Amino acid sequence: MRLSKLRVYFETSPALRLLRSPNAPFIIDWLDRQFKQAGRIVIAHSDLLAALAEYQEELRETDPDQLIAKPETYLVDWSGPDKLWLRRFLEAGRDEPVYQLTPATEDVFVFLNRVLEQDPGFVGTESRLKLVIDTLDDLVVGASEDPEARLRHLRETQRRVQAEIDQIETEGAAPRYRPAQIRERFITAVSLLRQLQGDFRAVEESFREITRQVQQRQVEGSDTRGGILGFALDSEDVLKQEDQGVSFYEFVRLILTPSQTERLESIIREVRRIPELESQREGMDTVRSMVRVLQNEAEKVMRTNQRLSATLRRLLDARAHAERQRIASVLRQIRGHAVALAANPPVETVGLSVDVEIDIESPLRRTFWQEPARLESIDLTDFEADEPDRMEAFRELAAMKRLEWKTMRNNIRDLLEIYDAPTLAEVLERRPPESGVIEVLGYLQIARDDGHLVNSTARQTVVIPWGEVGVHGEDHDDDADAMIQITLPLVTFVRSGRNNNGR
Repeated sequence: MRLSKLRVYFETSPALRLLRSPNAPFIIDWLDRQFKQAGRIVIAHSDLLAALAEYQEELRETDPDQLIAKPETYLVDWSGPDKLWLRRFLEAGRDEPVYQLTPATEDVFVFLNRVLEQDPGFVGTESRLKLVIDTLDDLVVGASEDPEARLRHLRETQRRVQAEIDQIETEGAAPRYRPAQIRERFITAVSLLRQLQGDFRAVEESFREITRQVQQRQVEGSDTRGGILGFALDSEDVLKQEDQGVSFYEFVRLILTPSQTERLESIIREVRRIPELESQREGMDTVRSMVRVLQNEAEKVMRTNQRLSATLRRLLDARAHAERQRIASVLRQIRGHAVALAANPPVETVGLSVDVEIDIESPLRRTFWQEPARLESIDLTDFEADEPDRMEAFRELAAMKRLEWKTMRNNIRDLLEIYDAPTLAEVLERRPPESGVIEVLGYLQIARDDGHLVNSTARQTVVIPWGEVGVHGEDHDDDADAMIQITLPLVTFVRSGRNNNGR
């Protein structure tokens, strides 16, 4: 660590700009909810915009002076060159921009997870020392070409395993980690897993940088096709031969191998059964979804590499090369005419017509293999139905009244005359439901059917009456005045939704 590097890092690092921001706690909290807690890599612009608007609504009650600008302003600013906390780009198959975290933001999450989520009264030194010793021991053995050294290591391992087997057979009991050792090793594994998830952004950025340089050379036209192709292939080979590339491709081979995936999922199921880890809920959520998240991360990086391959294929296409040259010539002519007319622009409307050729997809292109989803089985052999509760449920079902779909849609339309994009929480506040939770479900159905915005990853909390009078019987009429809190997906009603008047 040298002073020159430190000065450059402190002056240019987007990660430090984020940590120094006055709104840093709120920005990081919101990004963590949308990406990390939700287990998502990329998020569409409309979904992220609605989620930020919902978050700002929450802050108005607790911190009214924070994040008061328009959501669109923040998304543009955070993905701009001055911040670089989000990467905004267009993805194939989408008609709107998408966002993902940048490597600098991933570094911030790794740093804060390490600082904030460790127990101040607990420092896990034993498991880390053991991890260091085991890693160095494995390094010494794996780096040696001496067969005798490898045999000595294997025989020593065999001796330790046999000694443990003999002890268990003799004593009839297996030595077990202490509770502190169990929690310490689990926290170390979760910390490594979160750091691994953040490392993908750096690998992806390496592939993306090669693609940018290839495209830049094409646009400049300062190099021949052979020169550009040679540069791209050499760069890709260097990347794959570097430690980062070698490690990544080996990771892809492991995480996409069915036998390895099945073994990892089996280990996760066993970890979830350890009673000493019941309090580690957040870490357990991270471990439970690690297979799906890591596979998605690997596929995202490989798609970036596929774009580099597509760029090279277009470069080899002589017809496409000639077409690009023609387009570049037309663009130069347009710029020339624009400069000539800058002082005296035409009064009539100026337009541009672009003839786009049909895109041809390669028949050999295919997505990664993914293991079919598995359902977790639950043993209900000892389940006994509670007859009074069941009869009470039937009475509640019989007491439910028919939903007035037309009235509910009119409620939404009336609120759209006042607000640009009211949420379901605002609709329920203005028009409290008369039929309890079932009416809230009706609004969700209307939002789906009529094309409004439903963000399943964001959440909003509403408080509504428990139910209508008479739902709980004559002996429980006082329950009609009780309130219930419900957590729902973020629903935003927009004027572009279809205004159906009935069902």
